[in-house]
Amino acid sequence: MSVYKLIALYLLAILGIFVEPGFLGALGNILFKLLILGGISFLIYDVWNDKDKERTAAVEPEKVAEKSAAPSPKPIFENLNTELDSIFSQDQDFQDFLVNQFIICRRYTVASNGFLVYTNNANSGRLLYKEAPHALNPEKPNAFLALISLADKSNAILIENNLSETNSLFSFYSGDSYHPVSLLAFKTPIDAQQNLYWFFDANEADFFNTQDKNIFEKISKETGFGIVNALKNHSLQLVAADYQNALKLAKQLNRATSEQACLELISNHLIDHFEASKLTIALRKSEEEMATIEKSVGLDDPFKQGYEFSLNEGLNGWVILKNKPYLIDNIDKGEYFIPRFVRSEKTNYSLRSFLSVPIQAENGALGMITLEDKTENKYTEKDKHSLMQFADILATALGRYTEN
Repeated sequence: MSVYKLIALYLLAILGIFVEPGFLGALGNILFKLLILGGISFLIYDVWNDKDKERTAAVEPEKVAEKSAAPSPKPIFENLNTELDSIFSQDQDFQDFLVNQFIICRRYTVASNGFLVYTNNANSGRLLYKEAPHALNPEKPNAFLALISLADKSNAILIENNLSETNSLFSFYSGDSYHPVSLLAFKTPIDAQQNLYWFFDANEADFFNTQDKNIFEKISKETGFGIVNALKNHSLQLVAADYQNALKLAKQLNRATSEQACLELISNHLIDHFEASKLTIALRKSEEEMATIEKSVGLDDPFKQGYEFSLNEGLNGWVILKNKPYLIDNIDKGEYFIPRFVRSEKTNYSLRSFLSVPIQAENGALGMITLEDKTENKYTEKDKHSLMQFADILATALGRYTEN
């Protein structure tokens, strides 16, 4: 409210009460009083309008704050090569670390039941660990789907101390023996694909203390950093193992006495390293747009060792002709049939995933290595880069024979 408006209101009130100009006459005095009253009314309205604006301005920030409250926690890393549930089942030290963090939370809250659940893009929740004497079957598929959705919407430490209808949330409890009334739930984001969820419940109202939220936030963050460090170390170990594996293969190929011996060694290595319904290695015929299948392992189809095919008619030929890799999640998806070797093909023998890389040389591709599987989305970018490394090692070994 403006100070000047208050002063003007005060002065008008004094004029209206004490001042009666004689020269205006009776009618003039009435008009004068009416003018004073009008001025006072206008100022009162103006002051009230200012107050209303102040109240509106005070409410608006609260609304904005309400909308922007509890921002979604950001993942610690954008993407990690190793998945949490994989290392959890393989590394006892990592498993102990994660379980101990969970036990600390449950002992602190004295919750009746507790669950540690893991998700990635491919599943709706896998139970890693539980202390839940009242749960009947929390391992069943989609058991935690509703709880995960609730934790995702909260985007913060969620405490509900007066639950009513809980059948949809806790489908794994018996309706007669146990009724959860209070819930503590929070999420630890690991990367863009992976999350860890913590759920604790009790059959008493007002069980969890909202003032403890900061404690759970710290536990969540510390656990997240611990997980990421463990996954990064595990990934580095896998990379080191891959380099050792590649070095071993390069030494074996270097000792090979013939081109066929090289192909036999690389085939055995790839069969051990990758899972595939079909492995094919083909080499280009010199100065021709044709190639010959040198190794064929797995699925029984017409395209066996010794089969010659044009580089212009199918996926495998294009890999050699264009000297570039192809990674396809499902070659049977889409309106048109994609031949693998020749245009006359009528079926792909239920094969779905397709990964093929060229065996590169200085003047183009010597041939190609192809992995195929009946499962969709079998191979990843990581698999593609790994297969390209093996193809480069083979190209170096074959170079000794193509130069002669």
